[in-house]
Amino acid sequence: MFEEESPMRVLAYEWKKLMIGQRGLACLVAALVASVAWLTATDQPRNIAMEESRADYVWCLERLDGALDQQKEIWLREKSEAIAEAKTARAEAQESYYNGLISAEEYEGVAARANEALSHERGFDAAYQQFLYVSESPDTRYFLETNGWVGLLSAQTLDFPALLALLYLASTAFCSECACQMDALLRTTPRGRASARSKGLIVVGAAVALCAALSLIQLAFFAAKYGLPHGDYPLQSVSLFGTSTKGLSLAGAFVAAAALRCFGAAMLVSVLLFVSVLARKHALTALVGAAATLIPLVGLPAQFVFRLPLPLPFLLATGFLEGSRFMQGDGGESVAVFTEVPPWEFALVAGLSVAITAFALIRAVRRSTNCWLLKKRPRSDRGIKPVAALLLVVALLPSLAGCSFETTDTVVYNSAAQSLAGDGIAVTFDDEAQAYTLEREGATPVAVETSPLFGAFSDEELVKGAYVDGPCVYYLTSRTQQYVDRVGNYNSTFTQFSIVRLNADTLERQVIFEQIADSDRSLLGIDYTVGDTWAFLPDCHRFFLNNRSFFFVVNDKIVEVDRATRATHTLAIPADGNIAFDGRAIYFIDEDSRLQAYDIQTHEATFVGDVVARSFCLTEDGFCYVNRLDGDAVCTCAKDGSDSVVVLEGPALSVDYENGALSATLKSDGRTVPVEL
Repeated sequence: MFEEESPMRVLAYEWKKLMIGQRGLACLVAALVASVAWLTATDQPRNIAMEESRADYVWCLERLDGALDQQKEIWLREKSEAIAEAKTARAEAQESYYNGLISAEEYEGVAARANEALSHERGFDAAYQQFLYVSESPDTRYFLETNGWVGLLSAQTLDFPALLALLYLASTAFCSECACQMDALLRTTPRGRASARSKGLIVVGAAVALCAALSLIQLAFFAAKYGLPHGDYPLQSVSLFGTSTKGLSLAGAFVAAAALRCFGAAMLVSVLLFVSVLARKHALTALVGAAATLIPLVGLPAQFVFRLPLPLPFLLATGFLEGSRFMQGDGGESVAVFTEVPPWEFALVAGLSVAITAFALIRAVRRSTNCWLLKKRPRSDRGIKPVAALLLVVALLPSLAGCSFETTDTVVYNSAAQSLAGDGIAVTFDDEAQAYTLEREGATPVAVETSPLFGAFSDEELVKGAYVDGPCVYYLTSRTQQYVDRVGNYNSTFTQFSIVRLNADTLERQVIFEQIADSDRSLLGIDYTVGDTWAFLPDCHRFFLNNRSFFFVVNDKIVEVDRATRATHTLAIPADGNIAFDGRAIYFIDEDSRLQAYDIQTHEATFVGDVVARSFCLTEDGFCYVNRLDGDAVCTCAKDGSDSVVVLEGPALSVDYENGALSATLKSDGRTVPVEL
């Protein structure tokens, strides 16, 4: 007779076998490392303005922190009026100074007072946008730094390294013994049932521990990077949960989401343990687990996913905490994109899921136990028919190569120009047709986008900007598309922006940049908001690039995007006038009308000589500008500001450089006249 071993000894043996002998512990550690590395490499603040102007925003938040009241509203209104008045006063003083109506001392005094009022302007802009959100429901929405909480709570994507680790553990526990027919031998011993229970306990415990560790790591990461202040503030303070009716705090929401993810992991491995004792194959067990998780992720809208008793909704978790989201349909009506999960539906889904988990664990143990120990007759095994599942993994590898990866030495780009020239080519914007035309030597002019399918498979597709570098034309397109699910209900839309390289010699095209800027659907089918990282793209109508970065000119700012990492950075460059680029530096007129050059390598701005300009443009030889120190005469100079020469005496409003020709708009009658050098 066999002496029955104690349950603790069996548990220790099974733990050592699964975690050490079968490398389960190494798999868990690898999943943790991969998840942390991915989080560190890809995380970006959802509110870029709040992070880039953090010091100014914190200054404003010291006066606004907490619930909105009348005193805070008055401060916001007064500060907004003061900023507007300061901008107007500085502009008027600048105009008067350059026209000789006031002295330099008077101008400097006005400018100093204005700069003092504008010292926290960028941070105030972020705070004011938050005020517009908070004022919609001041009882449940508070002022606070939200980047940390948004990053911690709003991610609705599967952690794929963790998923792979769970699939490995669940498929290995029983299938490794089935592969060598050790399971039959275990069922002949009294320790067989204890062994099955230990396996279930170890796998479920490891799954819960993995998810709990990931949640704690995320908590530490976002707390260190952005801070997680005021965990007692209402959940609705974060915009993603603005319409939620859940009475949770921010900290409570994190605990609830972490607990739901732990249960989702436990449910997944429990079901897979039961599948493994039936299928008895590693690959088939892992395939069933992947299919049960990924097929709903790809194929179903979120509002259906979170109403199914599956592991997936619990692994995504935060969808249970969200409120309803609406979008304006084609007819102007509000269409529900996501419907909040009410408490009774959550209770029903959770109850069914707990029952499924318990059933799977009990059956997995019973299937691995000698039937005589269960005091039951043996049942004849039923054949398990394999179920085929098709999983498509699409790897998009956008090429970073252009016509020539290095920019040419003869780049002359002016954002205000209607026509851009390159090596034997020119791209002209037609105001009437709102289209870009490519002109080549000895060829008929054609539209930049000549494909007959352009716009055929989307609700709206436009060319929004162009840039010429040598024989290549780069153009920015936007494409808006609407998805409809199988039963005809509105599902989601997305707006995608692309930069396409067109070789003017061969007319070959290649997409070098693609980004979804406004979407209710992820690449794997789950609804999510992309935050405001790419919110600038819809307002972009000008751009330029070099071998390392894209530069998007957006209203009053320039956003630099790294071509390799897609990291975004807002440059401290006012973009309300002409922006020039020569491949090495960005040229602009600052708030004091001084011409500056921003070196894209050193990220430092320097003055271009003593040039004070109302308007300017870049040419192959240097600059042409309206000289505010010489009665608005038109002058030319070298790129370092030297050798300034007056080329047109009459006062001018602006200068332009297109197709190799200079022109000026006169202040007297608004006529545009050529400028002869």
